[in-house]
Amino acid sequence: MLIRLARHSGFCFGVKRAINSAMKAAADGDNIVTLGPIIHNPQMVERLAEHGIGYVDGIEQLGKGDTAIIRSHGVTRETLRELEQKNVKIIDATCPHVSGTQQFTRQLKEEGYTVLILGNREHPEVIALQSYADGEAIIVASADEFIPKNYARLGIISQTTQPLGKLQELVTKAVPCCGRLLMMNTICNATSIRQESTLTLAQDSDIMIVVGGHNSSNTKMLALISSRCVQTYHIEMASELKPQWFEGRERIGITAGASTPDWIIVDVYNKINEYTGDRDCKTNNVADIPGYQEE
Repeated sequence: MLIRLARHSGFCFGVKRAINSAMKAAADGDNIVTLGPIIHNPQMVERLAEHGIGYVDGIEQLGKGDTAIIRSHGVTRETLRELEQKNVKIIDATCPHVSGTQQFTRQLKEEGYTVLILGNREHPEVIALQSYADGEAIIVASADEFIPKNYARLGIISQTTQPLGKLQELVTKAVPCCGRLLMMNTICNATSIRQESTLTLAQDSDIMIVVGGHNSSNTKMLALISSRCVQTYHIEMASELKPQWFEGRERIGITAGASTPDWIIVDVYNKINEYTGDRDCKTNNVADIPGYQEE
């Protein structure tokens, strides 16, 4: 029996940067809050709260002297202006890749392009992107939702966690109805490589465990990709695992979303190993598990 971890799993650069920014500010003695949960992982949010880093749901909850952290998904232009007017200290932990997508969206709008966004319209990243198009972007979850008509200028961008294949399908459908089409591949490389390594492992596994927040878009996408190949379970914590899942399974695969901390991956790995009778393991990283602790 083998228990294997996907080669690319867990925190991406943008999430690490946001967490480190919050922890540094807390260490400096600031009164820290984030606008919304800093990442889509409730266990990490709870751990940050233990370090005095809470979160608020709206700007009206901020008080004088607060330090507001803009999370990795970014915020709308209007929210940023309100923060500046509120006269609170701002730490912008927006993922640089997301910031670049925001600026490209603004550029498209200023140059007279109709902006077409591939993504989840309820996701904070997409809501923020919409604001950079002055609220006038077309948002679709897939190429199927795009209604072709004549566009003099059409600019296409994507939520950074979308699969590349979905972006390719949208571009293919849009090409015949555009006088001029400008597209930037705004899908984050960290997202792509996590999806690719998940697919590779799923194709050679008897069962896959996908670890990450149930409200995490990128983790849900990993679960969807994996489920097309093999029996897949999406969990947040090791306590959700059930020993009967592994009966008769010889090749067990684990992958984790970009907002999943290492300590949760370690817990899941070791719990599976316990359930399967301490079998042969092949880690593919997270500091080669058994008791890895560094954060």
